[in-house]
Amino acid sequence: MTKPFIIPLLLLVNSVYAQSNIELKPGDTLKYSPQSQKPVWVTVQSSDANVAVALFMDNKKIKEQDDSRGIKSIERLLYTPERGKKYEIKIWGKSYVEKSKASKISISESKNVPILNGQFTPAQFVEDLRIFRSIREQANSGLYVYRSKQQIDSIYQKAEEAAANSKNIFDFYKIIAKVTGFEGSCHNYTDLPNHASYYLTQGPEYLPITLKNIDGRLLQDSKDNKIPLAAEIISINGISAKEIINRFSQYYFSDGYSMPYRETTGFERGMLDKFYIEFGTHKQYDIKYQWNGRIDEVTMSGISLENFKKLQESRHSLTLDKKLMAEKYSFTKEGDNRYRLSVRGFDFATGKEDPAYQKFSVFLNQMMDTLEHEKVGNLIIDLRGNTGGTGALYEKVFSYLTQRPFRDSHYAYTWFNEVPMEEKLVITPLFLSNGVKDKNGINAYLKQLYPKQVQGKYYWADDKNTSILPNERTFKGQIYLLVDQRVASAASHLASLIKSYTNAIVIGKETVGGYYEHNGHLPLVYELPNTGIQTGFSIVHVIQDAQNLPDQKKGQGIIPHYEIRTTLQEFLDQSDVYLKKVLELQKPTNK
Repeated sequence: MTKPFIIPLLLLVNSVYAQSNIELKPGDTLKYSPQSQKPVWVTVQSSDANVAVALFMDNKKIKEQDDSRGIKSIERLLYTPERGKKYEIKIWGKSYVEKSKASKISISESKNVPILNGQFTPAQFVEDLRIFRSIREQANSGLYVYRSKQQIDSIYQKAEEAAANSKNIFDFYKIIAKVTGFEGSCHNYTDLPNHASYYLTQGPEYLPITLKNIDGRLLQDSKDNKIPLAAEIISINGISAKEIINRFSQYYFSDGYSMPYRETTGFERGMLDKFYIEFGTHKQYDIKYQWNGRIDEVTMSGISLENFKKLQESRHSLTLDKKLMAEKYSFTKEGDNRYRLSVRGFDFATGKEDPAYQKFSVFLNQMMDTLEHEKVGNLIIDLRGNTGGTGALYEKVFSYLTQRPFRDSHYAYTWFNEVPMEEKLVITPLFLSNGVKDKNGINAYLKQLYPKQVQGKYYWADDKNTSILPNERTFKGQIYLLVDQRVASAASHLASLIKSYTNAIVIGKETVGGYYEHNGHLPLVYELPNTGIQTGFSIVHVIQDAQNLPDQKKGQGIIPHYEIRTTLQEFLDQSDVYLKKVLELQKPTNK
């Protein structure tokens, strides 16, 4: 249960309010009322927890923030009070070095914020890299799935040479992110302990436009800008669009060799940090672009970080995304003899005992009532934007689409059932929510799930991977499956089953999640001792229940039968080109 704790504040010299060494116990939420009557930066720090913050105005949440992924986290909010309004900041821990101990929190208000220096010695970078490799060699069952030992040895040799020449934490982070992506798992992550902007200037030096990668073209994505909306960007400060896309892709990870997600997502999620890690901040930006068959060049001044955030949050391409992602799931009529089941995530229930699971089951039964009553012949399964979640939810969906029993996997295994290098382990919210407080709890949890060792691998218990029967009522008409590059984990697992064992026509983009196999089920997070960089990966290698198909090669995501490409006008109109394709394909059957 969340326990509120009101924080007293001390008034220090230089008109800065601050309080340090506040205890934050796991499960508690701290409440803090900002003291300043003028705009200030509110900084929340913890050396042994990853904290998140939310700002409330008159009891309504107006902003939630978790910029820092790791322990030693810092969260900064620009607080701009309005007269007559009541403000409150809530602070809670998302993960802890050790659950049994309270974490220490400090809070301050100031007109300016210090820049983190991120300075370490080459020896510290090399040590962290070697520890990073040891963690993966001992714990990551996906390490050699797509790469040979020789390839892994080679990339680490180059990485160690580069680490020895790193000048700052950004240099080292670039190296370690590249190694993380080389392995080939969309469940991998490696991130700075704090948001990249905290290491950079607070001056007006941020890019004055937003960008969108549409089929390999970088389009200008900001309205009311000096550069026309949808103009194709050729270069920024002499760096070509192709190079920007390629360098961005190193910070995002996919199953196997799939690239669409890696090449597009940075422009939606990474413009606030990855752009500046890779290309730095500048007072001026020389931007060359093409519009109406003509090439022009313009010089624009940099803008403040806050203004860039506003620009990113109001970008043109969000229009369709907001419409698509408005509900976790829905069932809508899309024309004559055609309905659409949309599921945007499988994270709304934790399992079969969750009331949200029961509610979803009722929803699916009502869907079948409609399909049967109206004798509907065409069903669209829309998984766009679905990054996964609980396995029981995707299994429930597939039970209405298949006439054959199925299982979560042919088999699944880890390399251990006692966690290695436990002194570097971070206890994450996933473990805390399951009552796991420390390494002993994790080991007990692993032994229950992966009890059987065969030739150095610990296999998922048979009673956890039972055969799932089709529902008594299943849809027997034509299925259209819509996927995009964001579909991952449980959602891509469902997509592989649908493509493999139904008559589905698959429309969209190659998914980030794999068709044949993936690392999933159970993520572990470790922290590197010198830099505080956190790295995580799922420890279970899953061989999915999917049959061999001629258009599906090892290391690919789910490959669509019809790949969607967007025209300039469709981008401007924010047209749903996926649904247009379904209509186009269905027309001949209705003549």
